[in-house]
Amino acid sequence: MKSMFFNEDGILNIDEMVVNNTSFKNIMEDGVITEDEIKIQSDKVIAMLHDMEKRYSDEQLAEIKNLLVESSVLYAVYNFYSIQNINK
Repeated sequence: MKSMFFNEDGILNIDEMVVNNTSFKNIMEDGVITEDEIKIQSDKVIAMLHDMEKRYSDEQLAEIKNLLVESSVLYAVYNFYSIQNINK
């Protein structure tokens, strides 16, 4: 069975998913990220979360929330790790 989240080597496939995402492609098209583009993407994410709140059970929402938080932690610590290693 093909995995939705991992590539053939069992590696989390987020980078590829982001690069191939239409929203990302549209924002990055001209190489400049504007406040308007950030606002539009923020509004899109907020609308998706509100829609999920209406459609999913409390248990499902707790799992989604946990995934979002843990993913955000990974993103934050990866960025801090990258910054701390710039001068090495």
